[in-house]
Amino acid sequence: MKRVLITEHMHERGTDVLNACSDIEIVRIDNIEPETLSGAVKDVDAIIARSALLTSDILKGAEKLQVVSRHGVGCDSIDVAHLTSRNIPVAIASGANARSVAEHTMGLMLAAARELPLLDNLVKSGRWSERNNYRACDLHGAKIIILGFGRVGKLVAPLCKAFGMEVVVADIKLDADLAAEMGCKGVDDFRPELADADFLTLHVPLDDSTRHIISTDELAVMKPGSILVNCARGGVVNDDALLRALESGHLRGAALDVMDVEPPTPDHPLILRSDVVMTPHNGAGAMSAAIAMAEMSAQNVIDQFNGVLRDDCTFNLEGLRAS
Repeated sequence: MKRVLITEHMHERGTDVLNACSDIEIVRIDNIEPETLSGAVKDVDAIIARSALLTSDILKGAEKLQVVSRHGVGCDSIDVAHLTSRNIPVAIASGANARSVAEHTMGLMLAAARELPLLDNLVKSGRWSERNNYRACDLHGAKIIILGFGRVGKLVAPLCKAFGMEVVVADIKLDADLAAEMGCKGVDDFRPELADADFLTLHVPLDDSTRHIISTDELAVMKPGSILVNCARGGVVNDDALLRALESGHLRGAALDVMDVEPPTPDHPLILRSDVVMTPHNGAGAMSAAIAMAEMSAQNVIDQFNGVLRDDCTFNLEGLRAS
């Protein structure tokens, strides 16, 4: 019997996939505190995790572990190096939530550009007559930089094109041919494009090379009155630098689904600003995405048990091949 630890809530369609296998037992826990995780991993063959912090100290106790499967794609909460050193794959739900995140990106972008939260508040607080005090900016004709041309970035690009935006896609591993096919300008360095871009939207993973990739220097050269959108990971933006850029009036606003520390404290200065639109790391919150992530994260566990885990679902594939 294989024991699979599910650290947090998962749509029942995912557990249905696991329960269809007669040799799998599901293990659940009621919290993801380090002590609870340390005890729970000791006798499991697989872990399906969402936001649970799986450090090497916790994982070293999982002596039977064969796979860690992410209910999503970001792996910054998992000690991937530790698992790779033990030849254990880290599986991801490749592409399962990309469409949902791309659409959420556009929603946040529109909310910030059209100042929708402020206008909504005007109506609900009986201040209709103040509507002329606000001036929205259009997406049509605006220049946007999409930093990260992966699963989500490749979906955001055509949505922006549909709004009539001038689209620049930036990635150190740029698919230049695809960018050209989409009618986008492709670059490997986004920084020279910042000075005349109206929007910058972030879609890169969080690792040592991308932590605070948007900080004081990058914000300083952004076009005055531009808008920053982040549906990637909070750590790719220096929150303090962003706050200064907003306080000075250099940026028009920011639209954030993620923050460096989650959840933020209620008195966090970014939360309190009227020029910041925020959602609680819910870019993949569509039901279709929840079902797809649950089913894929469960199927990845079964595939690993059967020795057929897909390469595109193996986050640490290169490391495993090198070891």
